[in-house]
Amino acid sequence: MKKLFLITLAIIAVVAAFRWNEWRDWLDKGSVPQLTRRFSNSLVLVEGKAGAGSGFVCDIGGKKFAVTNQHVVAGNSGAKFTLLDRSPIEVGQAAAAVGHDIMTFALLSDTKAMEMMTEVEKNAAIGDDVSVLGNSNGDRVIAPVAGKLLGIGPDRVEVSAEFVTGNSGSPIVHIKSGKVIAIAAYATVRRIDSVTGRPKDTPEVKRFGFRLDSVKQWQPVAWPAYSAEFQALEKIEARTDDLLKLLRTRRFAAASYTDPAIRGPLERYAIAGKNTGLIKTDPLSAAKDLANSLRNACDTDIAQALVAIRYDHFRRRLGEQQKLRAESYKALDQWMKTLGK
Repeated sequence: MKKLFLITLAIIAVVAAFRWNEWRDWLDKGSVPQLTRRFSNSLVLVEGKAGAGSGFVCDIGGKKFAVTNQHVVAGNSGAKFTLLDRSPIEVGQAAAAVGHDIMTFALLSDTKAMEMMTEVEKNAAIGDDVSVLGNSNGDRVIAPVAGKLLGIGPDRVEVSAEFVTGNSGSPIVHIKSGKVIAIAAYATVRRIDSVTGRPKDTPEVKRFGFRLDSVKQWQPVAWPAYSAEFQALEKIEARTDDLLKLLRTRRFAAASYTDPAIRGPLERYAIAGKNTGLIKTDPLSAAKDLANSLRNACDTDIAQALVAIRYDHFRRRLGEQQKLRAESYKALDQWMKTLGK
């Protein structure tokens, strides 16, 4: 009997030795250190001429993809994907998510993948622990950013994890399940109290990630067309910035602005006023001419882009520019009325 007992103990010891790693993972399941160890070979650095961003390898629908934000690779010509140990990974066809700042690349290398959570609203809850596993400083060191799940929307989540710009493209991991619920995307800053209308003592920062499980449509990426649309949006946004700068500073010096479409009307306005102001005999006409010239310039590029742009990511950015332009026109008209008096 004693001999049988010793044999049983020996068998248990052998099994325990072989299963120790599995048991350790089970005991440590859901902790940030364990997740960091598990996924260190799934995190990716995306590097191109325009800079570096983050990404990760994920299993989506039974296939492996390298995943990052569209804003990380848009305009980042010839971006390369490497693991944290500097070993390169090969990627193939890219696809842009409709309604989400997400881009996937078919994975051609044999790389360990993270698992995506489906039906996030059912499998995660407000208050759950999350971690953004990223390479925020570009130094190839995993720096987990811990936080809570604050909100779940139809296409994105809000988290308290204080990720930074360098974390764009990093996975937001649900600690309890160890699954990816979203990709870190952007932060908003509110400086004005919505109730009192007064500036906040401390600006309110909210951080959001796009859900992977809610993408319904993907657009195959043809890089020449995608790059051309990116460049078109960059020019539109630069023109909007110049217009906003004019409204903010109210400086008529044409040299202060980068866009020829903004500089031209200002130069004509200066000539009409002989570089000292408006023509004294007809100030209202000069002010109207300036306003109309600026508005026409800012309508033309938008109209052209509405016809040319096809990728959803850029159409959404274009929509934001339309709203900014519309608000700017109202402010411009009010300002010109004061100049015409």
